[in-house]
Amino acid sequence: MAEGSGKIDIGRVVNNTIGVIGRNPVIFLGLSLLIVGLPNAVMHYIQGSPDMMTDVFFSFTAILTSLIGYFVFLLLSVVLQATLIVATLNDLGNKEINLADCIIQAIHTFFPLLGLGMLMGLGIVLGFTLLIVPGVILFLMWIVAAPVMMAENRGIIGSLKRSAELTSGSKGRIFLLVIIFLIAATVIGAIGGAFGFFSATGSIIFVLITNMVTGALQGAGTASIYVDLRTAKEGTDSSTLTEVFG
Repeated sequence: MAEGSGKIDIGRVVNNTIGVIGRNPVIFLGLSLLIVGLPNAVMHYIQGSPDMMTDVFFSFTAILTSLIGYFVFLLLSVVLQATLIVATLNDLGNKEINLADCIIQAIHTFFPLLGLGMLMGLGIVLGFTLLIVPGVILFLMWIVAAPVMMAENRGIIGSLKRSAELTSGSKGRIFLLVIIFLIAATVIGAIGGAFGFFSATGSIIFVLITNMVTGALQGAGTASIYVDLRTAKEGTDSSTLTEVFG
């Protein structure tokens, strides 16, 4: 049912996000670990070695390896987030999650999502150069553009406009949600890293756990925000949001 205020419900989004991950830990935490956590941890280990730190300033191969690693990580992140967004929409729509179908849908929209991410990134970076605040506003305005593209089959510009419409009036609450998710990911990652804080292994564990948790929270949290915004503004039943994946 629609909320009278038309604004996002922070508690409901947090509960939905935790609930989705809790009901599907293998998919959300497992995929985040496999697709983003492990590759990023490996890159962190390589770049953190003394030889790499010395060679990176002198070796073209080392620089090229770092750049390739960054772009591979970026591409994997796009696939991960798209997959988890579809999985979250299915879960909140009371539809059984089929991992293969989620991945296929993510790959199907890979290039539009990549273009969306690049345009968003450019706009947000330019916004941050203008005294930071415009960048924060754009980030909050466009935060559900990816779920919009996945669930409503819109183009890049259409997804950005639709996201701006949905987030209107709720940016302050969304900002609080982002802070909550960041704190949660940091605390959980720090706990994991504390087991070996004074060793190189501990540093790798910290990166591994932080990326795993952040990836899961980002995918489930973003989709949960989108679902709650539609519920608050339009009274949309979450079960109708997965029709595009049927």
